[in-house]
Amino acid sequence: MAKTKAKSIDILSLIEAEHRQVEKLFAEAEKVKGAKLVEQFNQIYIELILHARTEELVFYPALREYEETEQYVEEAEEEHEELSVILEEIKAFKPTQPEFKEKMSELKETLDHHVEEEEESEIFNAVRECMSDRELTELGQEFQETKAKLVSNVEAALAM
Repeated sequence: MAKTKAKSIDILSLIEAEHRQVEKLFAEAEKVKGAKLVEQFNQIYIELILHARTEELVFYPALREYEETEQYVEEAEEEHEELSVILEEIKAFKPTQPEFKEKMSELKETLDHHVEEEEESEIFNAVRECMSDRELTELGQEFQETKAKLVSNVEAALAM
C-alpha cells in the first residue's frame, strides 16, 4: 500500500477545523429526526472520539513538554472523559426518547465549553508562544497520521 503524504497544516489549524466540523454536525442534528438523527449522532460520535483520542496521543503530550502549557492538560483530559461518558449514555437511548435530546444538549454544552477553553482562552496563545511554526506543522502531520490509524477502532466502538 502506497503511503500518502498528509498535507502540512499546523496542529492548531487542524484542531480548529475539526471543532467547526463538529459544530456543523450538531447544527444539522438539530434539524432532523428518527434515522437521520441517529446518522448525525453516529457522525458526531466518531468525530468527537477520534478528535479526543488523537489530541490525547499527540497534542497533550506536546503540551506537557512546556511549563507554560502543561497546566492545561489535566482539565482538557477531564473534559474529554466527560464527553466520552455522555456519548456512551446517548448510545443507550433511542432518538424518540426525551433523554436522547437532553443528553445531546448536554453534550453540546460540554463541547462548547471545551472548544472555548482551547481556542479562546490562553491555551492556543500559550502554545503559539512556546512552539515554533515547524513544531506546530510537525505535530499537525503526526495528528493526521495518528487519527487515520484510529478510525477503524472508533467505528468499531460505535457499533458496540
